[in-house]
Amino acid sequence: MEWSERVRMALEGLSDHPRRAVASAMGVFWGAAAIILLLAWGAGFREFMKAELSSFGRGCIIVIPGVSSSGHPGYRKGVRVRIARTDAARAEAEAGPLVEAILPLQWSTRRRLVEAKGRNRRLDVNGTDERYAAYRGFAMAQGRFFDSSEVQGRKPVAVLGHEAATFLFGQADAAVGRSLRISGKAFQVIGVTDEKGRQYVETRRPDNRLVIVPITTAESRLGMDAEAVSRLLVYGRPGVPGPIVRARALAALGPRSGFHPQDQDAVRSYDVTEFFGLVDLFYAGFMIFVGIAGTVTLVIGGVGIANYHLAILAERSLEIAVAKAVGARERTLALQTILEALIVAGGAAAGGLLLGLLGCWALATLPPADTIPAPIVSPVGLGVTFLALLAVSITASAIPAARVRTIGVSAALRQS
Repeated sequence: MEWSERVRMALEGLSDHPRRAVASAMGVFWGAAAIILLLAWGAGFREFMKAELSSFGRGCIIVIPGVSSSGHPGYRKGVRVRIARTDAARAEAEAGPLVEAILPLQWSTRRRLVEAKGRNRRLDVNGTDERYAAYRGFAMAQGRFFDSSEVQGRKPVAVLGHEAATFLFGQADAAVGRSLRISGKAFQVIGVTDEKGRQYVETRRPDNRLVIVPITTAESRLGMDAEAVSRLLVYGRPGVPGPIVRARALAALGPRSGFHPQDQDAVRSYDVTEFFGLVDLFYAGFMIFVGIAGTVTLVIGGVGIANYHLAILAERSLEIAVAKAVGARERTLALQTILEALIVAGGAAAGGLLLGLLGCWALATLPPADTIPAPIVSPVGLGVTFLALLAVSITASAIPAARVRTIGVSAALRQS
């Protein structure tokens, strides 16, 4: 028998009970669509969060001085740790090749009064060096960031976050070249940073509202203590694990700053790169959840298709018995049943995939939202969904095919 004839007969058999066939396929149909949408949304969320976190700049370890408490031999307990800016620079040189940079950071414990063009606003002020913009991912919208000569020369220059410039001058592009006063001290604005997105690290000091000045100027003009930096940003070489970078940096800092490198309370540290790991962990957990939920949904759909065909076989038992009696082979009859089941399961799977892809396309064409990531259809997601649907389709067709072999000629004729 030609395959075209087999397909025609299978379609004719399905046309006898079209509503039952459609109802039995709905589980697979909606399951396929839901899996595609959820997998695409999960991938989109992962990329969305990584892009948002990357606005902080390169991953680093934030080191904050604390109070010694370990009582290691040669070190006093209960002493407030003070890390000098010059000691941080020497520790960077001594930390070894695995540590790329140790950036000292001074900041106001309380917001400073900033005045410009008849306006005033209390803003956070950061003192740092010329590398801060590159490491922290600050792109310049207007002007420039200060350079090493301005840091060494203690120049009274300032770089404003995008919102800070808008607060003080009405619009960001009007700030460069203008003067302002920080705590009564005169500064000249040399740059305005580009606007950043949402901030998940240091949320109490938004980057868009910062006033950034050379760290030496912050010490000489704003009274910040050169012998006690507020915190350090430690950057390791790409690929070096955070714990190793932290250990190398503290080993170089500790002896200079009067604390034991293994004192857990002498400094507090936060590895920003761990946030990226949390995103990957969430994504992995979400994929496992989708996999389990999708598998259950598809299995239920496959059981529905199998039950539909088992019911049809019960109605056709006499027809199948007569066919066997006149010489039809069980293999041929089973193959015909498999073909009918595959048409139902395959049609439902294809329709569900198409609906899921159309849904992803429709969501991706909507205007970008601030909090809802656009779905991303990945080849891996499509491949996983296809394999799951293939397994369900084969199972749904194998069960009624096995039932064909159990229909006996004499028993079916007696029941008729």
